[in-house]
Parts: sequence; C-alpha cells; structure tokens
Amino acid sequence: MPPGPRPGRARTLLARLEEVRATVGEGEDDILACLVVTGEPRPQRVVDDWLDQVADALQAIGETAGELAPVLARHAGQVPRAETGQADPVAERGTQAVEP
Repeated sequence: MPPGPRPGRARTLLARLEEVRATVGEGEDDILACLVVTGEPRPQRVVDDWLDQVADALQAIGETAGELAPVLARHAGQVPRAETGQADPVAERGTQAVEP
C-alpha cells in the first residue's frame, strides 16, 4: 500500500476541504434561494432545471469533500469523530502525531 500524505500536508488539505464544504453549502443555499420568475412556462422550466443541476453539483462536491475528510484526518494525526464525522485532534488526547 502506498504511504499516505505527510501529516502537515494532510492538515492543510483537510482545512481546505472544510473551506470547500462550507463554501459549496452556502452556494447551494444561495442557488436554491434564487427564485427567478420568467413569466413564460418553457423558459421557467429551463431556468429551474439549470438551478437544480447547479445545486445538485454543489451538493455532490460537498459530499465528496466530506467522504475524503476522515481519510485525510487519519493522516493528519486526527481521529474522525463517529457521531459528527468531524475530526478530533489526537493532540487533545495527549498523543502526538508521528511524522513518517
């Protein structure tokens, strides 16, 4: 099995993934809050379908980032929390992460 990323890089990537998750979550909310009314049924359907596709794409990006976060957390010297899916620093438990 190939070695994982260095803990420092994994922590950086984990922080970026959290930023991505927050940003796409906000973007999804913003897109879903857009109620563009065209007044014409066909264009309205096109706009609604496009907004739904954008929201679905943002949701998929956030879900993928969420799936990658626990893997990176292990390499970053953190242990994923079972109940929330968020990372809990190992250092808080009195154990230091070991550089490979």
